[in-house]
Amino acid sequence: MKKIITAIGNPILNRYLKRNPLFEILSEDIQYQEGILEFLEKQNQIDFLILSELLPGEFEIKEFINKIKQTNYNLQIILFLEKKNQELENYLYAKGIYNIFYHNEVELEDLVEIIKNGQKNPNQEIKKELDELKKLLLEKEQKEQENSFIQINPKKNKIKKCKKEKNSKDNKNIDNNQPKQIICISGTNGVGKSVVTVNLAKVLENKNNKILIIDFDVFYNSLHTILGIKKYPDKIKNKIRKNDLLQEINVEELIIKINHKIDLIAGINLLFDAKYQISSMKIKSILTKLKESYDTIIIDTTSECFFDYTKEIMKQCNFHIFIVEANLLEIKKAKKLLNIYINEWKIPQKGFHILFNKYNSNSIDSSILKNIFSGFSIIGKLSLNSKYNLMINRNISINISKKIQKEYEKIKQNIIKSYKSFKMLN
Repeated sequence: MKKIITAIGNPILNRYLKRNPLFEILSEDIQYQEGILEFLEKQNQIDFLILSELLPGEFEIKEFINKIKQTNYNLQIILFLEKKNQELENYLYAKGIYNIFYHNEVELEDLVEIIKNGQKNPNQEIKKELDELKKLLLEKEQKEQENSFIQINPKKNKIKKCKKEKNSKDNKNIDNNQPKQIICISGTNGVGKSVVTVNLAKVLENKNNKILIIDFDVFYNSLHTILGIKKYPDKIKNKIRKNDLLQEINVEELIIKINHKIDLIAGINLLFDAKYQISSMKIKSILTKLKESYDTIIIDTTSECFFDYTKEIMKQCNFHIFIVEANLLEIKKAKKLLNIYINEWKIPQKGFHILFNKYNSNSIDSSILKNIFSGFSIIGKLSLNSKYNLMINRNISINISKKIQKEYEKIKQNIIKSYKSFKMLN
């Protein structure tokens, strides 16, 4: 049962939601900002807050959202804004608030569905946009047909491939003297960043490539759980028990050996200060030091992009894999997050390589996805596989099945093609 509080200055919605047996409405509609904060201090078992920007109180909306998040970080917020404000929307999205509406934009039945599903339903605007993309795609395919690198011989009715004059060198000709690689795995919450991180490390593993995985998702770190190991090495656990000064911990002490070629750092939070902050210089210093010992570093990042350290990590990486689920809702979230990375954080768009995850027969068609992300390099898609849950639950993700490994091998080859300086020795 979903536990809900409303604070929109109107009791009608509150009374309507009370009729639904799937919801537990914890109070009458709250009429002022301070009332919400008081309620949250007393009751932290709340799933949804339905909030209006116009709610009276002493705080501006950004400051008020910060205070709510400080009280209950995991609380899902459905927010009604007074008027269109893209800058504010980006800020709210960075805070993990995706359900943003404008007054009179949504019906009560739609809100019920959002609460049930935890997210917005596809709206007509997005459907219209995709219909237009389909038309553009057909036009584009017709125009490109004449210049296609695949031609049909009308006499023999056979397909032949034309050779490109450029970029036809074999992958083995990649310069092995290129700099050490730092791969950043990013994307919205729940798209499968951690599982992709572990499986990608496995497929990149070879006798000449020493790999380090770093779990930089401080709040939702899960790599150690997936791998079935402890978060901290025994030496560090002893330091914590003895209450030794944490600032004396070196990054090398946090390394946990997975096998002879793959290592993990899952306790990176111990290098942060008491406020979960870490300086840009310290980030640079950590990665510079680690590059001395590893050929490839794969970093699993958080989707909460209001942390400054996430920005610094992404700027230090030289290959970005951005994971997207191929449905309308997740694509909309992905586009917003990419907008923040590219336009606000000034990370070059050409550095992002799109990977579609959990792909199945109901996902958006590949040709349409290619058009939607036409300004990006697309390195492939990974199918939805029931064995992932088995792998996670039994902590055996490092030993992936042949079918899954085959998919990742294709991703590996596409990475090579997308980024010629990527160091990978076959």
